[in-house]
Amino acid sequence: MTTDAYRGWDSETRFQRLLDELLPLDMGTWRLPEVRAALDKLGWQVRPVAPDGSPPDLARGRRPEVAWELGGHPQGPRQGVGVLTVAADDPEQVLGLEVNLSYGIAYDDDHAHECHFAQTAREVTAYALRGLPTRLAGPGLRAVWHRPGTSVAVMLDEGCVILQLLCTDRGTEFRPGQPDLWRGSARADLSPPEPSKPVQGWGDAQARLTSALQALCAEMVDFPGGFMLRLSSARDPLRFAVAAASDDTDVLRLETPAGFPDLPDPERLGRLGWHRRDALWQRMVPGALTRRDPVLGAAAGLVEAVRTLEVDLSDLVYSGEVTVPTGLRHLELPQLGLPRAAPDEAGQTEA
Repeated sequence: MTTDAYRGWDSETRFQRLLDELLPLDMGTWRLPEVRAALDKLGWQVRPVAPDGSPPDLARGRRPEVAWELGGHPQGPRQGVGVLTVAADDPEQVLGLEVNLSYGIAYDDDHAHECHFAQTAREVTAYALRGLPTRLAGPGLRAVWHRPGTSVAVMLDEGCVILQLLCTDRGTEFRPGQPDLWRGSARADLSPPEPSKPVQGWGDAQARLTSALQALCAEMVDFPGGFMLRLSSARDPLRFAVAAASDDTDVLRLETPAGFPDLPDPERLGRLGWHRRDALWQRMVPGALTRRDPVLGAAAGLVEAVRTLEVDLSDLVYSGEVTVPTGLRHLELPQLGLPRAAPDEAGQTEA
């Protein structure tokens, strides 16, 4: 293959060739000698990052867990820049291989911008793996194919399109120590419903809700897609508050039921800026999908709504869904600190 011939390929073909090279590799338990031996089959060489240096991946800056880098072609992928991440407590344990494709693909003439190429890369990966991703996640607009041994992910990071091969047994999080803020999971890939770090007080609940909503609003529209988040009482699910967004308008819609006669102040939400429409209180939050500040008010509004409905924090659960062109996924918010309600069986479409 000559350089000129390679430059004649479109980005989809280049990315497909990279998958053809990487997917058949057996990384074993992802110990460094095993990974080195697997990459040697491609003629790729790994070399240590100098203690006072940084990997050649300037778009995302230096990360201490990146300990090895791949040489330039032919000692590494000609489609981009490759690095290996390792465990902080065990430098011989490789966590994953990343190839920053924006160094070789994403700005070709056949792609208008990185989101367009990321979408193409997800489609090519789904075809190569014969199935849709088991999980969508953020931050990073990640599509993850969870598989035994080696999982695969395509993501965006600071404007760069990244292909990740990950040691499944060590987790598939965004970065070491940086867990997902949100997930859109297939039913078979749902995590346990109980939170690992339960929420502590309403102030903590609002702060975590704000972070989750900001991540969802900032990223879901670029898949493209929308989401619905529902906070409700576990004992009385009719006492709920919903936040919903779609990719066709920059508005976050809040809704909660009206007409509970047993409430001490049933008109309180009206005084807080909500508008009554039939059996619902509604509030529109414009700009929430493009700016972070409006989400602060939206999170506060959701908390006010469930408290107005006299839902105790100990009784509060969440549920929801994300909608993308390939179908519906169950919404998971791992850092929210609330139990996840059982998925509604009605109308669920696995994708």
